[in-house]
Amino acid sequence: MRRLRLPLVPKPLRWGVVLAVAGTILYYSILTPPGSGTFRTGPLGLIPFSDWLHFLAYGGLAATLAYALHDSPRTDRQVLVLVFVVAFGYGAAIELLQATIPSRTFDVADMAVNALGAAIAVGCWRVLSRYARFYRAARPTDLEAPIESP
Repeated sequence: MRRLRLPLVPKPLRWGVVLAVAGTILYYSILTPPGSGTFRTGPLGLIPFSDWLHFLAYGGLAATLAYALHDSPRTDRQVLVLVFVVAFGYGAAIELLQATIPSRTFDVADMAVNALGAAIAVGCWRVLSRYARFYRAARPTDLEAPIESP
């Protein structure tokens, strides 16, 4: 069976993306979230728009954390448990922070949606990592050989 080949970019870039995702979640959790007041439901009209945002945000956080930790010396199980705990813990901490902001509200249901998004992302990462082969992406300096003049 042929495996999907995916690049593994350098660690600083992977962790930079994790910080960017976490910072974006924090920013929109403290300020008014995108689409506030304009959308009541998400795709298919079944689930509230805010739940879609929570689900996608913490799923994305878990996915970027899993990618950042892909070459960790820990076992896959340890990494995936760590990813879930960190993503869920970050969401819980933000919900507690929102309880102190007058324009925001604390909601246990949001924490449950955060956990669901992180859990599904962890499960998808587990499947992906079994069927994919990660290779180290070449740095731009490694791609170009020096040109010698005659």
